[in-house]
Amino acid sequence: MVKESIQAFVPAFNEEGTIRTVLERTHEVLSKNCRSFEVLAYDDGSTDSTPSICDKFAREFKNVRVVHRAKNGGGWGPMVKYAFLQCEYDWITIVDSDMQFDPYDLAKFIPYLKDYDIVISGRENRKDNLARKAVTYMDKLFLKLLFGVSFYDLHWIKFIRTDFIDKSTITGNSPFIETDILVRARKKGARVKEFYLPHYPRTQGQATGASLKNIYTSMKDMLSLYLKLKREGARP
Repeated sequence: MVKESIQAFVPAFNEEGTIRTVLERTHEVLSKNCRSFEVLAYDDGSTDSTPSICDKFAREFKNVRVVHRAKNGGGWGPMVKYAFLQCEYDWITIVDSDMQFDPYDLAKFIPYLKDYDIVISGRENRKDNLARKAVTYMDKLFLKLLFGVSFYDLHWIKFIRTDFIDKSTITGNSPFIETDILVRARKKGARVKEFYLPHYPRTQGQATGASLKNIYTSMKDMLSLYLKLKREGARP
């Protein structure tokens, strides 16, 4: 049983086919393993039945909160920015709502929380197309070249101890926000555990993380962080 508090942030945009299952399994794992937790469902302006499904679930179960945006807020970057800025729990994890990750596997992170500050999973036998795999490869390559650090997978499921999240440094709206936090945490001495978990193909909805706009913005933010850390006297 985890003594520290955990928030599971579940962002969703038009995920009516999977959101109920994701919320149920996430809540089940945390209720069995945590003394204090919250499941925060973040509806990013969905136009299907996702909002009503989330609201119904919150009425049925304790420790569940729902936030609705009137309109779609621009994708993954703004959602994770909101997640990190609002979290007041000891740990945060962001759980995808498309069932490419089985929330039951959250239980496999729990044993590591007492000894590590970041627990991050890689995608085993990744089911994404070649373009998305190429984006991940380039991300990891530039991260190694610019900052001298590497991770199995920058953009999948992870638990982060919020002591290592400096909210004053969270700016911009690109998906690079997560990577920024990981780089800064590693440089502050965060203890990191990595392992692989099964990855499942998306069967509904449409992924947008590998859009040209997101790739360009992430690369720009990565270079910006490098220059900023260099100015601060940090070793790039």
